[in-house]
Amino acid sequence: MTSPEVVDSIAERLAMVPAEGDVALIVRHAERGEIPSGEFGTDVPLTARGVADAQRLGAALRSVREQVSTVSSPVLRCVQTAEAILRGGGLPGVAALDRMLGDPGPFVVDPEVSGKLFLQTGKFEIVHRQLSDAEPPPGMRLMAEGIELLLCPTTDNLGNQGRLNVYVTHDAVLSVLAATPFRSPLKTTGWPQYLEGLLLWRTAGLLQFSWRAFERASYSMRG
Repeated sequence: MTSPEVVDSIAERLAMVPAEGDVALIVRHAERGEIPSGEFGTDVPLTARGVADAQRLGAALRSVREQVSTVSSPVLRCVQTAEAILRGGGLPGVAALDRMLGDPGPFVVDPEVSGKLFLQTGKFEIVHRQLSDAEPPPGMRLMAEGIELLLCPTTDNLGNQGRLNVYVTHDAVLSVLAATPFRSPLKTTGWPQYLEGLLLWRTAGLLQFSWRAFERASYSMRG
């Protein structure tokens, strides 16, 4: 279930960004159905509540920004979230798809190896290892490399046209992105709720982050 505070928090934080600045919003998908044990749930759809919540988020975002676009992981629950955000904001068009947001996402090198590990140990343990271990889990790349693979194309085009680009991803991706720039353990930043989001924009050449009550001026990236 998505609390109203999650949607309100994103809209309130977005309203604090200078209106002319482009913003990237990386969100977890909305509420989905139950994933069967031992499966990844690629075809599990959103619940009716999830669709309604995503539409409400779209309306809230559109109340702050006129130009809103969406990019989604190709997994069904993410695509449905991105489409519902557009509908809620009264926006035309369809979501673009990007496998860097999921299936396999930015951290996976060998889906067969890492997939077995995810099913055996669970996503919470995998993310904990990513954030605390020097070496990546089997079948996965170094965390810093994965973050740059996702954030560089996401933030390179942030300019001053007042655009909002929404990227719909999964909790296992967003949890790493949210914890890393604040140098915080997962227990501090907490596991992402449905539709929680990380806001990114540029000010005076610095990449700004906003996640819940945390803010950081910049994150060191190559290039």
